[in-house]
Amino acid sequence: MAEVRAQTTSLLKEAAARRAGPGRALVEDAGLVVRAAIDMAARFRRGGRLLAFGAGAAATDAGHLAVEFTHPVIVGKRALPAISLANDASLVSGIAVSRGYGAVFSTQVRMLGRPEDVAVGFAVDDRCGDVLGAFAAARQLGMLTVALVDGALVDGALVDGALVDGTLVDHVLDARCADPRIAGEAHMTTYHLLWELVHVFLDDPGLLDEPDLRGERGLLPDPGSARPAPYGCDADATCVTCADTAVPVHVTELRPGGLAVVDTGGGTEEISVALVEARVGDTVLVHAGEAIAVLGGDAS
Repeated sequence: MAEVRAQTTSLLKEAAARRAGPGRALVEDAGLVVRAAIDMAARFRRGGRLLAFGAGAAATDAGHLAVEFTHPVIVGKRALPAISLANDASLVSGIAVSRGYGAVFSTQVRMLGRPEDVAVGFAVDDRCGDVLGAFAAARQLGMLTVALVDGALVDGALVDGALVDGTLVDHVLDARCADPRIAGEAHMTTYHLLWELVHVFLDDPGLLDEPDLRGERGLLPDPGSARPAPYGCDADATCVTCADTAVPVHVTELRPGGLAVVDTGGGTEEISVALVEARVGDTVLVHAGEAIAVLGGDAS
């Protein structure tokens, strides 16, 4: 019995040691998690929904994440609309039969996604299925995109070329571990944090003005930055990202993924131009961060 106890203790110590690094990394990445939660809260405030997806074991994380938002276990927390694109076996298999497994998530994103929605995908190995395709579809629609990945993917060209550089994903949250089991545990902690922080910012938007978030700790972008900051907008103000009325803006730069940088007259913001054929120099009409019409321009 003593020998068994000693072996068990040794195994537990080794398991704890393997998880120490990813745990510290998550603490170091607190600012990244906060930024993602703030942007997610902004989308929920605008009536957005969360679409979660992942292949294999990560499909259960997608389902767990959706349940966390739609059925809060903490009394007093509001339910928020969330859907797992991996949960419906008949739908998943139906798309796979007709279009192939490489279209399972992207097809659903194109059918269900809206510009105000959030796409959260789990990519835990190089067999992540249609996760990248779903991110591409979400980006074309103007959705906010959040990727939970593991260390093995970040070390490879798959993520370096498509996720980290911002082509497909707004927020990349890396578990910093190549072991898929430990990465899954880190992801679970991460999306529990996202759930909790989203509610914090929904319940008290004034926290966004706290010095700890905007000041020396540098957890959030500088308010004067050119990067869009929908979480700092006044819902009653004329804002390209979250105004109820359409706003004319001037296109100054076209970017991959159906995006563009526009001059609002008070600064620059990134919008989606996936629904129109905009060119640099055009004036476009924007509603909720999405260009809906080209009014004209000085581009040849």
